[in-house]
Amino acid sequence: MMSSFRPNSIEDEDQVMHILHRVATLCKSRGVEFNACYLQLTHACIPAPSRPNARRGGKCTVAQFIRFFPFTGDFGESEVNILVERYATKSGDVHFQAIHNDISQVMSTEPPPFPMSPLVLRPDHTEWSQANLHPLGKLRAKVVEKRMRMYEHFQDFDPLRKGFCTVGQVKSVLTILNLAKEINKADFERLAHSYMRDDGLFCYADFCRDVDMGFHQAGLEKNPLATVSMPDASTTQPARRNTISLTNDRRQRIALIEDQIRTRVRLRRMLIKPMFTDMDKVKKGFITRNQFARVMGNLGFQINEMEIGLLSGVYCNNGNHLDFNYNDFIKCVDPPDDEVQIAQQQANAPYQDYAPSQYHDGRGKVKSMPNAVSVYQ
Repeated sequence: MMSSFRPNSIEDEDQVMHILHRVATLCKSRGVEFNACYLQLTHACIPAPSRPNARRGGKCTVAQFIRFFPFTGDFGESEVNILVERYATKSGDVHFQAIHNDISQVMSTEPPPFPMSPLVLRPDHTEWSQANLHPLGKLRAKVVEKRMRMYEHFQDFDPLRKGFCTVGQVKSVLTILNLAKEINKADFERLAHSYMRDDGLFCYADFCRDVDMGFHQAGLEKNPLATVSMPDASTTQPARRNTISLTNDRRQRIALIEDQIRTRVRLRRMLIKPMFTDMDKVKKGFITRNQFARVMGNLGFQINEMEIGLLSGVYCNNGNHLDFNYNDFIKCVDPPDDEVQIAQQQANAPYQDYAPSQYHDGRGKVKSMPNAVSVYQ
């Protein structure tokens, strides 16, 4: 049927193409299938007087075409008549299947694009302290902080105990120990190159020995008089804190702001820590930058956004610009007295059992020493 039908020629072909493009656009935007509007006229199995054409012939009468036209409110009568004139058959009917085929050529059958919201990060030119730290130092500080042993995990991949493994197995061990997130790809390549043999194997024995230097000192049995210090807060500082590198000018401006806050806290004898702990529900010692601004506003401090940004450069020491370390801030602007510090040190000191006095008894009287010689003799 379609091979024998040819659309009629119209004087104004541009207007016909414009109408067809409008029909195609409306079908695409509204999800309308043009020939489905007329299938009930040609696909019915039961003969009906309203079907003068052959079943599935793709044709209908002019009245039926105008009645079932899906876009009567968007097209005028003259435009619909142009479609009727172009696709009219010799018997006076309208070939709606030919219209459907023509508008399907300009319609795209591809599914609509999936809605996406790509993440576009702002360029951050901040210099962090961990950027200049060797990846071995980062891992050593984190291992000391978590009190982990790495050697046994490497031995699971080395059944012959040769002290070597592949670089992929090193990644597996760091992932198992939850240390892979501490170093990036460039740091890992630098670390692998430092302990890699000529054949491409990684010497994990030397690596574990260097990491364990945070716990002990190698060759201590050869030097029995050496004094070994226990790991303290400074040993794990690189793993716990990642500060921003500041210029001297910014440090001076920050010191001036801290002096103003410290003076006001001391004069008014303000207790500021409970306000910060109310914001820290999980007791991590960090709050957001906006929460810090809210707390300072509730305490009556007139701090603008620029001053908050300067303070965040010092106390946002968790590797990002959001987490504000309010414990360090409180120690700076509201330092405890000497008596309080001594009490805290005594409370945190190791437990010592009660020892009776050597010179006084339970009633407070002076004890007499058995071997003491009287000064009057």
